[in-house]
Amino acid sequence: MTKFDCKELSISDLEFGCEITFSEKPDTCESSNELSVAEILASSGQYIVLQRTYAEDEFEADYYYFESSDFDKSCELEDFKIELTRLQFVITLGKEVFETQINVEEIEFENLKLVLTKIINGKGNLIIRD
Repeated sequence: MTKFDCKELSISDLEFGCEITFSEKPDTCESSNELSVAEILASSGQYIVLQRTYAEDEFEADYYYFESSDFDKSCELEDFKIELTRLQFVITLGKEVFETQINVEEIEFENLKLVLTKIINGKGNLIIRD
């Protein structure tokens, strides 16, 4: 089980796709040119990214992706379960469980629910408990 406290939540819903990132450490906006590879990896801390990229035309399919700070556990999003409350986000992928403590305001929680619904799109199970 991977477990951490989310210090920064990033939600984007754009023309080409949507993405949610839960980060243990806030983005410090330091230039990567000033940091070594080890410093860059250490600076990000633990994180979870959920992503849906929309198909460019009718011949392609949307792409669903999960990434974690543990790169070996990153994968295409299929057959998963997400449980969401105002204080916690848990995703179960097979035997792997990723849990992060969150603290979001009403507007951010509503936006999180909306974008999660778009990302899931029938590929997994979403349980929301207000």
